[in-house]
Amino acid sequence: MASNQIKSLKGSPTANFFALANQRETEGHNIIHLEIGQPDFSPLPSILESTIKAINEKKTTYTVSSGIPELRDSIAEMYLEDYNIEIKARKEIIVTSGAKQGILASFYSVLDKGDGIIIPEPYWVSYPDMAALVGANMIPIKMKADFSLNQEIILEKIAKHDVKALLVNSPNNPTGHILDPEEIKFLKDLCEDYQIYIISDEIYNDYNFIESPFSTLLLEFKDWREKVICINGFAKTYSMTGYRLGWTVASPDISQGILTFIQASTSCPTSFAQWGGVTAIKHREEAKKVIKTVFPERRKLLLNEVQKTPGMSLEKIDGAFYGFIKYDFTREDSYTVAKKILLNADVCTIPGVAFGESAEEYLRVTFARSKEEIISAFEKIRMYIQGYS
Repeated sequence: MASNQIKSLKGSPTANFFALANQRETEGHNIIHLEIGQPDFSPLPSILESTIKAINEKKTTYTVSSGIPELRDSIAEMYLEDYNIEIKARKEIIVTSGAKQGILASFYSVLDKGDGIIIPEPYWVSYPDMAALVGANMIPIKMKADFSLNQEIILEKIAKHDVKALLVNSPNNPTGHILDPEEIKFLKDLCEDYQIYIISDEIYNDYNFIESPFSTLLLEFKDWREKVICINGFAKTYSMTGYRLGWTVASPDISQGILTFIQASTSCPTSFAQWGGVTAIKHREEAKKVIKTVFPERRKLLLNEVQKTPGMSLEKIDGAFYGFIKYDFTREDSYTVAKKILLNADVCTIPGVAFGESAEEYLRVTFARSKEEIISAFEKIRMYIQGYS
């Protein structure tokens, strides 16, 4: 029988809908997948070649738990060359089995049972379960109507709870919101006034479609080592989702805690995947060309398709590759709506409630799909809405 702790976890709604869509496909339905946050382009040939080369060279054994030195050095060089940020590669960078592990390891590194962590809502679906695993007190804070941080409520919660950390995700999944200078100043003040850790999930930082100074919080905090933990990875920029490869940047003390978590769980990241990561960083500008040329057009297309769809609205997409669509053609809950669209229109979306209770009446879709798929998906959705009863 499963433990009570496992029973308390919700699991991934994204994975659940993906499984339901796959089941429909086995039954003969042609499903358009707008649910999974996975780029539809392949990794650069050079990344694949270096991975295969590593396997052929029998680089398939355990590595040091913190990641191969070559990859940590490459990550440090990237921050220096791109952002002029000096990071001690061997003490402040830990390579993880995906950015997801980096977030969970960061939670374990700074949170004790009962500690409060503020998580702005809507939030990525896995954050609540991560907080639950640590035994932390997750404090969701509903964002403003424009999905910016609700600073007043955050301060109210800090006054009432023992808050030790605040998690930010910029660009945000699912809303696409990118932190603006006023929000960043607010985060700085929080660190200074309340000594709160800022855990920054920056996995989508190369998907930015507006004029914004934000790229990484490490640029914004001169003393970032004291209170900032930055998490990033290879899945989104390089389409290396199956590689399960990410990294954390933090002070030596926090990095040691993250390392201890890895040693107690996965031992080390996959060895040959790390050599693919070295090559990815070396060719990062080539990888970003796909994002800069293809995704702005898809973003514009999605905005236009939603505008043409009765009972749906989408005001903006600042970053990441999702549209967080508000619907009003029915009063049914978002889980029911998403399931009906899947069963009747053969289009898989994610219900808004998966991202927090305040996100009811929303659906999340990805535009990391071809133009043809996006157009076809909304043609099917419009047909479904027209026949809705």
